[in-house]
Amino acid sequence: MNTISIVEVGSRRYRVRTGLAGSSKVPAIDSGATSHNPPSESKAKHGNSERISINIPRQVHKYIIGARGSTLDKLRHESRAKITVPPERSRSDVVEIEGLLDERQKAEELIIQVVADNMAKVPYTHFISLPLLDIDMQRKVGEFQRDAQRVLQNVDNSSFVHPGSLHITLGMLRLLSPKDVTRAVEFLRSLAKDVAEIVGTKPLLVSVGQLATMEAASQARTIYANADDFDNSGRLRRLCAFVRDKFDSAGYIDEKRELKIHVSIVRAKPAHSLADEDDLAKKGSRGFSVNAGPLLKEFGSMSFGVCRVGQIQIARRFRHAENGAYENDGALSLL
Repeated sequence: MNTISIVEVGSRRYRVRTGLAGSSKVPAIDSGATSHNPPSESKAKHGNSERISINIPRQVHKYIIGARGSTLDKLRHESRAKITVPPERSRSDVVEIEGLLDERQKAEELIIQVVADNMAKVPYTHFISLPLLDIDMQRKVGEFQRDAQRVLQNVDNSSFVHPGSLHITLGMLRLLSPKDVTRAVEFLRSLAKDVAEIVGTKPLLVSVGQLATMEAASQARTIYANADDFDNSGRLRRLCAFVRDKFDSAGYIDEKRELKIHVSIVRAKPAHSLADEDDLAKKGSRGFSVNAGPLLKEFGSMSFGVCRVGQIQIARRFRHAENGAYENDGALSLL
C-alpha cells in the first residue's frame, strides 16, 4: 500500500510515495535516516546554470546509480539536470546537481523519491539494547552452549552468541551518520524521567530461562531464552514497550515485527566443512536450520539465573568489545 510522506531537503518540502506498510514515516535524508532536521544545501554559480549540493547518505547512493548506471541515466534524462554521485571510495555523502532552477528542483524530487523507495533496503546499523552483564549468567550460558554443541550437529561455532553480548533487543535502528547517532542518543536520554517512573526505586531484576525457538523446533534458526521480571511486577514489559513505542513514533523504527522480549542464545549457521562455499557466498546461512527438538527436550526448562539491568543502550551492530559486549554510542542509566 502506497502512502504519501513529507521529506524536507534544504528549504523545500516534497511529497513522496512510500510503500512502508503501516507507517507513513520515511527515514530522513539529512546524511542519515531520521527526519528531525533537513540536509544542508550549498550553492555555487556556474555559467547560466547553478550547482547545488545535497547530503544524501552514501549507503543509498547505489540505488541512485542503479544497475550499470540505469537509474542515474533515467534521473538525468527526466530532469535534464547534471547529477554527480561521488565515487564509493570517497566516502562522501554529497550529491551535486547542476542545471536551471526547474531542472534542479525536478532532479531533487526524483532523487528523494528514489531514496524514500529504497531506504528500507539499507542494513540496520544500531539497535536499542538492554545488555545483560551478569557474570554468573554469562557463565551458565557458556556452559549450556558447550552442551548444545554436543546435541546440535553440523553447526558452526559462530552459531553460539558470545555470552558477553547477551541482551534484549527493543528495536533495530538505521543511523547513517554521526549526527543521526547523536540525535538517537539524545532522544533516548530525553526519556529519562518517564523511564525512571516506570522502573521506580527498586532494581530491575530480569530472570532468563525456558528455551524456545523462533521457528518450528524441527527447522530452528534461532534458539532463545525467555526474559521476564524476577518479581512479576511487569516493569520489564512496560519499559520495553514504552521505549520502543517512543522510538517508533519518532520515526526511528520501521520494523513490522512486534516486540518480543527474549535473549538469543543460538543463531544457526552451517559448519564450514558441510557448506558449499559458492552457495554460502550467494545465500549466506539464512536458509540453514537445525532440529532443536532434542535440545529442547533435554534443556528446555533450563534457567540461566537473574540479572540486574543497568542501562538502555544505543548499541552498534557487529561491533564488540574485548569481553564480547556490544559497543555502544550512548546509554541511559537505570541505576
